[in-house]
Amino acid sequence: MINYMTRLAGAVVLGALATAAAAGDVKLGVVAVNYNSPSIQLQADSGIARAKDLGWEVELFDGQGDQVATNNAAMAFIDRGFDAILNVASANTQMSGVIRYAQENEVPFVSTFSGLVPGITADIGSNNTADGVIAATELAGRIQGTGHVAALNWNVLPALIERQRGFEAVMVGFPGIEVTNIEIKVPGQVDDAYAQTTNLLLANDDLKAIWVGWDELAAPVARAIEQAGKADEVFVVSQDGIPEVLELVRQGGPVELTVAYNVKRMGVVAVDVIADALDGKMPSSSLLTLRPCLVTEATAPAKGQPLDFDTCGLFSGEGVGTN
Repeated sequence: MINYMTRLAGAVVLGALATAAAAGDVKLGVVAVNYNSPSIQLQADSGIARAKDLGWEVELFDGQGDQVATNNAAMAFIDRGFDAILNVASANTQMSGVIRYAQENEVPFVSTFSGLVPGITADIGSNNTADGVIAATELAGRIQGTGHVAALNWNVLPALIERQRGFEAVMVGFPGIEVTNIEIKVPGQVDDAYAQTTNLLLANDDLKAIWVGWDELAAPVARAIEQAGKADEVFVVSQDGIPEVLELVRQGGPVELTVAYNVKRMGVVAVDVIADALDGKMPSSSLLTLRPCLVTEATAPAKGQPLDFDTCGLFSGEGVGTN
């Protein structure tokens, strides 16, 4: 009963903002701890574009890898009377003070790819554990369940932690696979992924595949593989589906697949959830997930074309034997 009354009271307060939201008189503060990461930038930019289409005033803060600065910026938005906060891929587990402050000031707090924690309005993302399972399963199948593989990740962002769990769940079932785990430094992730892969290849002639936690790492890892002369020996699997990696998959190089989600739609959905919350309509769940797709060389879109999430498949056996 207490939880119901709390949500009801929150809905009533937010409902009082409905007139302003409908009229477009809304100020949205957007924060991203690492805006320059391609996937994060696409999420933020699509959300900002949607908010501006609604006639909202929007300000963006790029934390440039500094979580404390990101938190302070979000707090400042609330102090300045902003109506809502959109957190783009900054770990909600590290923003508890901001989330509590937003609750106290009756400000909707919606995030993308930032994790489910108490107090948020909603987090918009993919089922990251499932994505990690799909990518890892495809990897295992390509090496017949045996051999040496590496996993490169940054185990701070909840989405990446969940993907790692999915990867590990699959690997447990294949005792013939040896896994080397490498923690990537953020910021500086592109350079570090390249350097770590270069060293990894020099020290391990038996390496067969590399699983990376997110697409931004795929290109530098592939470059290191190519420069080591091992493009025909070591392949890469990833998750995200940013345009640059879709193109790498299409080209048939070391990047064999990515589990993609609709990056641009994620920001749009987040802003629509905020608009509904300001209109007193709270989401049915605080964790809203979007449909992923498996992209391989055979299923990658044509050069320069976006992935069609209405028709793309999720499993490698789809379409086999249907001709």
